[in-house]
Amino acid sequence: MSILVTGGTGALGFHILSSLSGTNHELFSFSDEQPQPWQKVDGVQYLTGNLLNFKDVYDMLQKVSPTHIYHLASQSSVGLSYQKPYETLNINLLGTQNLLEAARQACPKARIMLLSSSEIYGRTEQHLTYLHKEEDRPNPMTPYATSKACMELLGHQFINASGLHIVFVRPFHFTGPHHSRRFVIPSITYQLVKIKFYGSEPVIYSGSLDISRDVVDVRDVARGMIQVLNTAEAGETFNICSGKSYTIRELVEMLIDIADVSVDFRFDSKYERVNDIPLLIGDPTKMTNLGWKPMISIEDSLTDLFNEMVIRRRTELKMGLGKDLPL
Repeated sequence: MSILVTGGTGALGFHILSSLSGTNHELFSFSDEQPQPWQKVDGVQYLTGNLLNFKDVYDMLQKVSPTHIYHLASQSSVGLSYQKPYETLNINLLGTQNLLEAARQACPKARIMLLSSSEIYGRTEQHLTYLHKEEDRPNPMTPYATSKACMELLGHQFINASGLHIVFVRPFHFTGPHHSRRFVIPSITYQLVKIKFYGSEPVIYSGSLDISRDVVDVRDVARGMIQVLNTAEAGETFNICSGKSYTIRELVEMLIDIADVSVDFRFDSKYERVNDIPLLIGDPTKMTNLGWKPMISIEDSLTDLFNEMVIRRRTELKMGLGKDLPL
């Protein structure tokens, strides 16, 4: 088998490729840039190109001839989607159009997974413990969520009109080692690493810490995605979640205990999201019926994230990357 991961330098891509490393499969990543050392997996061929350039995508698929495609490449920041809504729609929708059309021509028998998001559910007027189910109607509230809801519709078009084997996953919040500092928990983890080891002011800057999210370790999400792509029928959609939630404040307090530091908190408006969803929890029944369940505790996930962030920062400094990069 030949397995392609678009966006393979992100955390999910890293852990999917890591899980498949050492098998007899040929492994490929396709991104717009080469990976940093902490993003690389041995045995993977890292290809670069522009998802918005159809020829780049088609030529790459002709070369790789994948049997399985994990389409993870996207503009995945909700906050950035407000600043760059056109870029978000371009990458997440038109980039997916290029991939699916190129797959229709170059590898029509490939099994394809499209990475969606729990953000498409938006707010609910139902009771606070409501668990979102896959059949719930999308109610997007952000440019990012809208782009993912549209991407799902596009995927169904290619299933219905072209017979492609496409499945969809909607992960809820996840974190763990190799997660980008563009996101809230890794961002706060990085601040704690700088406080603990580099003498930074003992202050955590953040937006609201009182929103609640269904949280799963990124490695469990990657394992679930592999299981879905290998077994699900075309057109099926799966929440990847735990069915329970934590406030961001609870997660940060765990991280502070892990770092063993004393800190103050300061609100920073640059981290505040417009129309933030106060609570987002999923129903994991479809995934558990496949035999999947989260295996890594949140405490272990955060500990592993902190320890990996320490190593990541040391590597950056050795490479002369002294400034704060969103990696």
